[in-house]
Amino acid sequence: MSMTAQQGYETDHLEPRIGAALINAEPGAFKTFNRSSLSFTHNLVNHPLFELPRLAELAQTVIDSKSQSYVLSKIAESVPNIGKQWQNFSDNQLASEAIAHIEHSGSWVMIGGAQIDDEYNLLLDQLVDELESVTDTRLREQITWIDAFIFIGSPNSVTHYHIDSETNFLFQIHGTKEAHLFDQNDRSVLTELELERFYVGQQNAATFRPEYEKDSIVYDFKPGTGLHIPVNAPHWVKNLDDYSVTLSVLFYTRLYDARARVYQMNHILRNLGLKPTPPGKSKIRDRLKSDFLKAISPGVPKSKQEVLHGGFNRLKRLLPSNALG
Repeated sequence: MSMTAQQGYETDHLEPRIGAALINAEPGAFKTFNRSSLSFTHNLVNHPLFELPRLAELAQTVIDSKSQSYVLSKIAESVPNIGKQWQNFSDNQLASEAIAHIEHSGSWVMIGGAQIDDEYNLLLDQLVDELESVTDTRLREQITWIDAFIFIGSPNSVTHYHIDSETNFLFQIHGTKEAHLFDQNDRSVLTELELERFYVGQQNAATFRPEYEKDSIVYDFKPGTGLHIPVNAPHWVKNLDDYSVTLSVLFYTRLYDARARVYQMNHILRNLGLKPTPPGKSKIRDRLKSDFLKAISPGVPKSKQEVLHGGFNRLKRLLPSNALG
């Protein structure tokens, strides 16, 4: 079963594998996940699935699949070009070649939905087995969508400042990076308005200001190290003097899906002239907002987009334009 097909995911998964653990952590060691960032070590360095020829092959498989998996590639930038994370992409047909020559191609490539390939799907399933143990959480019952992303970047390339709607576990496999993380709960850095705009589809809603940098946590990210980034934690990453290969395990959960729907309703209410209550201030209001959008969402999401935006997209077709901002 492809791990992007999330209905029944908690019971219909591949059999556990016998062998060495991939994540070096004791059971329950990651109990604070999604509340704070954390670093760890892992055993994916020199894994054959992350050698450049195999990654180039994967990229072409994804491109040829015409599925929900995808490849994004662009000319790498060496300084944080704030607010342009999802711009200036080039012809994806060149991605495999860019990966094969990543040391000198001056490229940045992202492979989304790597689990479309059975070998990467097996690896992802094993990682979820282990994440259930180290988080002491029955993740399979909570996950509504999951993806394996792989980032391949030339030396000195940058992943620009942004936030994600997923829980994120990063595994550095080749090369070294600096990862700059910010507190997702600090509203002087990440405002309610930015979160509302982000959850209605504005990918670059989170805006960086240089004065934020003094409050960042900078992780030295090298082969064999891992990093957990909580949902919505702003971050930007810079590769150092070698090419970089990073695996990212990203997943939605029911708790944060509900929170996303609250932000979507708050965006609508604010643009209608009201002053909505931020998530977490009133359980009753949060539930009413979230349940309303969930009730009008498609019954079985057919895409990752539908998981978070199905109800909002249906509602916005019925609303005046001023309600959308």
